[in-house]
Amino acid sequence: MNTSGGSEQVTLYEKWRKIYPLSLYGGWQRWRRVVLSILVGIYYIGPWLTVAGEPMFWFNLPERKFVMFGVTYFPQEFVLLSWILMMAAFLLFTATVLAGRVWCGWACPQTVWTLVYFFIEQKVEGERNKRLRLDRGPWNRNRIVRKLIKYFLWAGVAFSISFTFVAYFETPGVLLERIMTLSLSGAEWFWLLFPAGASFLFSGVLREQVCFHMCPYARFQSVMFDKDTLIISYDEERGEPRGHRARRNDPNAPRGGDCVDCKLCVHACPTGIDIRDGLQYQCIACAACIDACNGIMDQLGQERNLIRYSSEHRDRHQAVTWKRPRLFGYAAVLLAICTGFVWVLTHRIPLELDIIRDRARLYREHWDGSVENTYQLHVINREDRDRRYTLRAEADFPFEMKSRKGEVLDVAAGEQIALGVQLVSQGDPDQPANRPVRFVVETVDEPHYRVLEESRFLQPRGDE
Repeated sequence: MNTSGGSEQVTLYEKWRKIYPLSLYGGWQRWRRVVLSILVGIYYIGPWLTVAGEPMFWFNLPERKFVMFGVTYFPQEFVLLSWILMMAAFLLFTATVLAGRVWCGWACPQTVWTLVYFFIEQKVEGERNKRLRLDRGPWNRNRIVRKLIKYFLWAGVAFSISFTFVAYFETPGVLLERIMTLSLSGAEWFWLLFPAGASFLFSGVLREQVCFHMCPYARFQSVMFDKDTLIISYDEERGEPRGHRARRNDPNAPRGGDCVDCKLCVHACPTGIDIRDGLQYQCIACAACIDACNGIMDQLGQERNLIRYSSEHRDRHQAVTWKRPRLFGYAAVLLAICTGFVWVLTHRIPLELDIIRDRARLYREHWDGSVENTYQLHVINREDRDRRYTLRAEADFPFEMKSRKGEVLDVAAGEQIALGVQLVSQGDPDQPANRPVRFVVETVDEPHYRVLEESRFLQPRGDE
């Protein structure tokens, strides 16, 4: 609203403007590219790694088994996934308190693939100024050809990402053969092309918009910061007042700040912010502005790290302390979860027995007064070799066990068998209507494993 009585229109939405970041080499960006290259390599190589002829990583949904580092897990062990997710969450929290948004700038998949797409764009369309002139110019032959080449290469990267993702669920050799022969079903084509389209859109086209508007971590990560958290910071005391000056300063000229207002830190930022305005939630701590500023400082013969990794306490020239309750709290929880997870893995028995009672009838009474209970037993062999087991039942009352498959069970590696078992006992009205019974499965050869599961044996009550 203005003072002349008129009204002023204020928009709550900002038009999307494409960001053209500079390509920087050396310094922090060299190490960042090394880290991101390692992560990309692990992602692409993972489905092809094998252990004893079997995939090292395989989420076999049709057969409901999952292979991690050559060890087979079954849906009954999905609780381990919750452990992994909790460890990942508290590792992220601990890293955030300690080093700020190091995950966003150095390991986030959105950052990783955006850098890959940007590398292709830079090679096809040129450096920042050339890309600006190309997009602001007419749609001539040069622009159309370069755009088509870029999008074609982007599509290839997107498909490779999607293929690798699906290869974690279906062995890559079989998947590649089925793609080449066009033998995939409609649903399979969808799950192959949908991740490719999402990668093309999010990492190639939207880029920083995903970090601004779609990623929840950018919104809540600040609540985990403390005054010693590592952040990207501009040294205002040293840099202000800003101003242009010659490479060699005139000793008689008034002394200004070290910042020459070249705006390279802004042009290098993949999210397009000005770090000199203070820490902002759009900053992903990639250190591109540090490398850009250090390059200018080197040319001017000035001290480096006008923009640097710092903290609120360091900026205020206060002592840095490791006595940080938030850091120790997250680290303690992370250590406890990791310790428990390691204990569960080291004490994991590669044999499981599940018991399901007959739900149609609780028990059956025979003409001779005997009572029969029926159970469905599932014996799961979690090892990578065939096993032979013995089955028996234990109880504090006399009974007879009947099973079509007998008391010796052969179970293939990574497989499970289901068998029906009947327990028959002479009905005794003086005994409780609900009595415990135990089923024991043991390995025949070494190493020796033994699993015991308890169920109930039901009979009519004495007053029925």
